[in-house]
Amino acid sequence: MKSLLQKTSCFQKGFSILEFLVVIAIFAIIASLTFTSFASLRQSKNLDTEALSLLSLLEKARADTLGSQGASQYGVHFETTKAVLFIGAAYVSGNSSNITMTINPLMQISSISLTGGGSDIVFDRLSGKTAQSGTIILSLISTPTSLKTITIGTTGLAQTQ
Repeated sequence: MKSLLQKTSCFQKGFSILEFLVVIAIFAIIASLTFTSFASLRQSKNLDTEALSLLSLLEKARADTLGSQGASQYGVHFETTKAVLFIGAAYVSGNSSNITMTINPLMQISSISLTGGGSDIVFDRLSGKTAQSGTIILSLISTPTSLKTITIGTTGLAQTQ
């Protein structure tokens, strides 16, 4: 009789396959939630980085204008997938002096809303002001509601929100 009880208690000490599968399922759910959170955080940080790069390009154009680099004014031209720093009062596509910044392929410039319309911001010599104040919105292609807004004031100063 004692040996039969010992065998039964032996089986009760281990895990059943069902218990093992439940534990594996719980770990899988936790892992997928963690992965999703980190992926979302990474995309958000990439969006922040890209917005800061655009802001830096605007600041360079304004600084070069204020510094009278080449005795000229500078501006930035925006398209959905790129921004171009250019020399002069108007953007000329294909000019060898243009500096092109390609937007991360996971993102796009989804909205360009500048005073007077258009997609160019040109800074005035000596003052650094611009007649093309407004906003540029950068968003994730996969999640258009994840966005960063760059606001350009009439003083030519820009900031992200």
